Amino acid sequence: MSRLYVERVLSIAITLLTLVGPAPASAQAPPLAAEVQGGASIPLGSFRRGTGPGEGTSAGPSFGVDFALSSDGRRVLYLGFSQHRFGCAAAGCASGERYVATGVDLGTGVRLLRRGPVIPWIRIGAMTTRVEMPSTSATQVGVSTLGVGGEVGFGLFLRTSRALSLNPSIRYAAVNSGLPGGGVLRMRYLVAGLSLVLGF
Repeated sequence: MSRLYVERVLSIAITLLTLVGPAPASAQAPPLAAEVQGGASIPLGSFRRGTGPGEGTSAGPSFGVDFALSSDGRRVLYLGFSQHRFGCAAAGCASGERYVATGVDLGTGVRLLRRGPVIPWIRIGAMTTRVEMPSTSATQVGVSTLGVGGEVGFGLFLRTSRALSLNPSIRYAAVNSGLPGGGVLRMRYLVAGLSLVLGF
């Protein structure tokens, strides 16, 4: 089920990329932009396959909103909100229940080109996370403590018009949060997504 969801997200992203035409080579990324992202959260390592408290998760939907500010056309500061959901049947959740991880992202990035129809970028930042958790065989229902972690990512800024762009990306995140009732949830996951970027 989770693999089918990821395949659908990638299929939609590819379709959108083939339907839009690139902007002229002289196009420059906007100095201020708002990005709305949808995609998939894909757990890794013991967060996915482990048998400890809170472990044993599967991929789920991801959503986020970022605001990015650039002063020189290359260096970017970003601040945003994100929410990632993970299936938890293997951790003992009831059918259809999910972990819901919500937090704030703050960091910096670099656009590797100043202008052009396709501008690759990289970013690194910090993040906070609280996880709403249903009751499982090893954890209590409730909300985790506030976790602080980090992320790295890369993507392609695809300019389609003066004010509108697409931004496919992939990010790796690592954050630890205290479980309700004790213990630590070590979350390691990828976020594969596609953003709609509105420039100002």
